[in-house]
Amino acid sequence: MKRGVPIALILALSGVGFTRAFSDLPAPSAGSLPYYDSRDFTPHWTSVSHRVGPFHLVDQANRKVTEQDLEGRIHVASFLFAECPNLCPTLVQKLKPVQEAIRGRDDVVMVSYSVTPLTDTPDVLAGFGRRRGIDPKHWRLLTGDLREIHRVISDSYFADDLRPIDGEPQSRLLHTEKVLLVDRDRRLRGIYNGTNAFEMEPLVEDIEALRRENRTP
Repeated sequence: MKRGVPIALILALSGVGFTRAFSDLPAPSAGSLPYYDSRDFTPHWTSVSHRVGPFHLVDQANRKVTEQDLEGRIHVASFLFAECPNLCPTLVQKLKPVQEAIRGRDDVVMVSYSVTPLTDTPDVLAGFGRRRGIDPKHWRLLTGDLREIHRVISDSYFADDLRPIDGEPQSRLLHTEKVLLVDRDRRLRGIYNGTNAFEMEPLVEDIEALRRENRTP
């Protein structure tokens, strides 16, 4: 198998590797990808019940976005914030080839969740996107209610450190280089280090594998 601003907290995920560390587990067929349904990202070779759950957010164009906008589409999920000085510019730069690879493909979309939604308004994210060459047609930058963002990051993508938030302006969310690949049924299918250029080619290959994959329950 090929691999799977005052309120931002930059943390490394403990116990989760970003490289494809599961080569000892046989895939059922060539080119297939595993499923993930837990925080330890143990791969499963049969479908799982875990899905990216319901949410109501807005993107950089102030368009409403829910989980239904992802239904039937493959998506690449990442986490960033507009005032990030180092990690986010690197993350965006490394993901730019992915944006180019999916250009013109309406069945694939990139989605980045702001980890500082109290300051990342749609206008702020739109400016960030313009400066970084993000195409809003293919790459949506999402913001909204702090608790809603926290819930989707924690419960759907397992991309948090399990710290509770108190709802105050000082609340901080996880900031991680993790990138997740999600299939048409909103199931987690791949994990990558978004700051590692060598992981972007496998990510693009895995997107193509999911595009070829027959849709299954």
